[in-house]
Amino acid sequence: MQHKDKATLFCLLTVTIASAILTRTTQGLADTPAQGLKRQEIRDNIFSSAILSDTEYLIVGDRGKIFRSADRGETWDEMASGTEVPLFSVSFPDSTYGWITGKSGLILHSSDGGKSWTPQKSGTDKHLLSVSFVDPKHGCAAGDWGSIVVTEDGGATWDGVNLEEDIILYGVQLIDTSRGCIIGEFGRIFGTEDGGRTWGSLPSPVEQSLFCLCRDGDLLYAGGLDGVLLYSQDRGVSWSKANRDSEQSIYGIAVKGQTGWAVGDSGTMLNSHDGGASWQAVEIPMLMKLFWIGTASLHSGSNGEISGFGAGAHGVFFTLKGSTLSW
Repeated sequence: MQHKDKATLFCLLTVTIASAILTRTTQGLADTPAQGLKRQEIRDNIFSSAILSDTEYLIVGDRGKIFRSADRGETWDEMASGTEVPLFSVSFPDSTYGWITGKSGLILHSSDGGKSWTPQKSGTDKHLLSVSFVDPKHGCAAGDWGSIVVTEDGGATWDGVNLEEDIILYGVQLIDTSRGCIIGEFGRIFGTEDGGRTWGSLPSPVEQSLFCLCRDGDLLYAGGLDGVLLYSQDRGVSWSKANRDSEQSIYGIAVKGQTGWAVGDSGTMLNSHDGGASWQAVEIPMLMKLFWIGTASLHSGSNGEISGFGAGAHGVFFTLKGSTLSW
């Protein structure tokens, strides 16, 4: 795969994004945020998601769309983003403070649980494909052409600490205020031990591009091209390949305890019952195979029950409860 192809996922997003932006420009619409939408009424491509509490969900996607639910995804209110550019990633370290990153260095911040959003100056014009905050002060965003920005004051200021390599970085996860991990093109993995100020290359067991990264405590999980799935039990220092039933590209991954879900191209859904060491394909309706799935989120509720949801192309949506999947 050539570097300029920007890997399968980014090409896919670019095509759908370009189409959405062209339609928007042609129509010249000034949308009023919609309220009380049923989940089947959302038709936008969804790239990232977050669970804020037992009942509060949030999704972001193309055309600057942000949708928030207070009833576990049954109904959704559109939140004003102030932009029409694609939004690639969202991170909430708690139920109050959140950040979104997007095209051309866009960063948005919320201090009211995702109900309102204001821009922050990232200092870069590169696409920021992933963002991670470990608390309301310490965060990192990464993206196109080795771009990395970090903050220690909740985004009031962002400092550029870009890699010297022109490599696309698809996922970032901070583990604590010192340690973190980034994954990207060609199976590359990078780690930090100084809060994201410097990043060093780490051994990777694969050469396929890695598109998604998630954290469950000190454990890390990654997925990517050709159905590659990896897990790390030492905060990203070393990685092992997971057994899996599919070779479809993985775009989103979430693990809580022994339960994991990975989603991707052609409606791919994989379930893990052993903390991400192995993954089994889940049968889905034939119609769902027409859509890619871009994100999945899991939450351990106040009653200890694991639940969640996922979404993707044209607003395709599903809910998760333990190992049970509902469309």
